[in-house]
Amino acid sequence: MNTRHWLASLPLLLASSSCSLFFDLNANQCQVTKDCTNLGPQFADSLCVNQVCVAKTTGGGGAGGNGPSGGNGSSGRSGGSAMSGGGGADAGAAGDGTGGTPPECTTNDECITKHVDQPYLCVDGSCLELTTEDCPLMLPSSNTLTLLRTASPIIVGAYANMNNSADPHDSLAVINWDLAFSEFNDKTLGGIPNTGKGPVRPVLALVCQSSTVTDITPSLQHLTEEVHVSAVLSTLSTDRLFTAFNYTQDPGYAAAGGNPVLFLSTGSADLRLANLADDGLVWHMLGDPRTLAATTVGLLNRMIPTVNAARMAAGEDPTAVPLRVTLVYSDDTTMSDLFSVLTTPDDAHPETLLKFNGKAAVDQLGSGEFRQVKIQSAKTHTNPTFQNAIDDLNANPPHIVIGMATNEFAKVINAVENYAPTQSRRPPFYLLSHLLYNTIELQASADANAAKTPPLNERLLGVNYAEAQDAKSKSLYDAYLARLKNSYSGALSVAGTENYYDGAYSLLYSVAAAYAKGSKAPTGDDMSVALDQRVFSTSKDAESVDIGPAALGATVGKLSGLTYKMSLYGTMGPPNFDRTSGTRVSTTSAWCMEKPATTWVYRADGLIYDPDAHEFTDPSAGVPACLSKY
Repeated sequence: MNTRHWLASLPLLLASSSCSLFFDLNANQCQVTKDCTNLGPQFADSLCVNQVCVAKTTGGGGAGGNGPSGGNGSSGRSGGSAMSGGGGADAGAAGDGTGGTPPECTTNDECITKHVDQPYLCVDGSCLELTTEDCPLMLPSSNTLTLLRTASPIIVGAYANMNNSADPHDSLAVINWDLAFSEFNDKTLGGIPNTGKGPVRPVLALVCQSSTVTDITPSLQHLTEEVHVSAVLSTLSTDRLFTAFNYTQDPGYAAAGGNPVLFLSTGSADLRLANLADDGLVWHMLGDPRTLAATTVGLLNRMIPTVNAARMAAGEDPTAVPLRVTLVYSDDTTMSDLFSVLTTPDDAHPETLLKFNGKAAVDQLGSGEFRQVKIQSAKTHTNPTFQNAIDDLNANPPHIVIGMATNEFAKVINAVENYAPTQSRRPPFYLLSHLLYNTIELQASADANAAKTPPLNERLLGVNYAEAQDAKSKSLYDAYLARLKNSYSGALSVAGTENYYDGAYSLLYSVAAAYAKGSKAPTGDDMSVALDQRVFSTSKDAESVDIGPAALGATVGKLSGLTYKMSLYGTMGPPNFDRTSGTRVSTTSAWCMEKPATTWVYRADGLIYDPDAHEFTDPSAGVPACLSKY
C-alpha cells in the first residue's frame, strides 16, 4: 500500500493522535495548559489558547500543514507545526505579536458561506471540504447545512452503491440511512449531549460511492485521514470491505497516527470476514454463507417435485432420465463462498451440501448430471465476463440452474431463454441468490421472457434473509416501512430493505454510548465496545428498546450515563449476533416475482426456512401465488 498520503498528512495526524478517527469538532480541548500536556507527549510543547491546544512558537509564519486542516499550504503563526496541523484559526489565535497570516475561518458558517452553501467545516482555521467526487452526499439531506452551521457535529462515514448518477440519493441504502439520521437528530432535539456542557451535537453521515467502478482508496483516505471518522456504515462488497479494514490496519497507517475504525456492514459476510480476527471492529447485519447454503439446499429439494412434474408433462420420464443441475457462481467472495460450502462435505453441517438424484452434487460431476461454471461478478468487475456460462448452459442444457451470482446473471438468463427450445431442451427452472433479489436487471429479464411457456417468473425462485416473524418485529417493520414510504417518492422498491435501517440505528446509538465516556473523542475500539456491550447488550439489566423515533430522545439521554445498557429490538428482531464472528444469526426464506399490474413485485418471505428442521414452513401471511406450486 502506498504510504505517501500518510507522510503528507503526518503533521495533522500527530496533532490529532490523541483523538479518534471520529471527526470531533468540539472546541473544548482544554481550560488550562496543563490540560494539554495531560493529553500525551505529543502535546508536551503546547499551550491552551481559546480552549484549544496549540504549539508554542517563537517565529513568524511558515508553510501550512498538508493535512486536512491546511491542505492548501497556507502560512500560519505556528509555522505549520505538528501541534496546529497547519496555519489554522487556533494557531492564529495565539497572538504572540510576531505577525503571520490570519486564519481563513473561525466558524463553520464562514466556510459554508464562503463556498456558496456547500458542506465545509472550519478546522484549525482552515476550511475543510466534506463532499468530494467520490463522497458526494451528506445525511440527513434535509438540513445538512443547518446542522453544520449551528453545532459541533460528529461525522461518521458511509459507503453506498449510488447507481443513479443524476441523483445519488436515489439508493436503497441512502434513503434508509437518511430516514434514520433525520429521526435521530430530530427526536434528540439536535443530537447527543455534549460532555463539555456545550450544545447538543448532531450526528451526520458522509456517504461515499461503493460501486465497483470506483477505487475506494481516495475515499478511504478522505474519510479516515482527513475527515477522521471512527465508524463506517457499509454496503461494500465483501472483498472491498476486507480491503477497507486492512487499510486501517496497515502499519504505515497506524505509524502516522491513524486510529481503528468500526465497520458496520448492513449486508452479509463471506467466510473470510466471518472468521476474521478483527477485534470486534467488523460487524454484519446479516449472516454468513452457511446459512444461505442450507436454505439453497432446502429450496432445491422443494423445487424438484415441481420440476419433475413439468418434465413428465413434456414427455420426459424422471425415473429414466436423471435430473441435470448446473451451478453458476460468480467471483464475488460471498458467492464463491456459497459455491464452496454447497460443494464441500461438512460433517458438522450436512444440511449445506448440495444433493439431488440421491447423491451429492460433486459426485455427479463426471456423469454430466452436475456441472459448475464460474463467471465474473458485476460487483467486482466493470465489464464482467460471463459468456462461458452461456455457452455451457446452451451446450449442456440443465433442468435447473442455480445462480449464485449478482446482477450480471440476468444477462445469462436472457441468453439461455432466447436459445431455440427443442423436445430435449426446454427452458430451465432457476434458483437464485439473495444478491439478485429486488434488482432491476432481473425485472427486465422477467419482462423480456414473460411470453415463454411457462413464463420466466413462474420458473424462478430465490433465497434471501427473511423479515423477522414474531409479532413485535412485524409491528416495528410495518411502522418503519410506512415512514420510509412517506419519506421517499422515487421508483425504487423499498420493501425488504430494513437491514439498512437497523444498521444505521445500531451505529447511531453506539455513537451516543461511546461519547458518554468523556470529552476525548472515541476511537473505533470504543465504538465496538459501545455496540457490543451497551447497544446490543445481553446483560440481564439491559433495557429492551424498540427501534424507531419514539424511544430516541429518552434512550440517548440514558446512554449519557455510563452504566446504562440497552438491547436494541429492531425491525429484524432482537440483537441476536454471533459475538465471535460479528454476524447476525438470521432467519432465511424463499422469494419469487409476480406482476399483479404494470410492474413486477418481489414477494419476499414466501416460504420461511426452519434451520432446525431443515425445511420450509408457510409464513403467517400465507404463501404467495408465485410460490404456491412448490
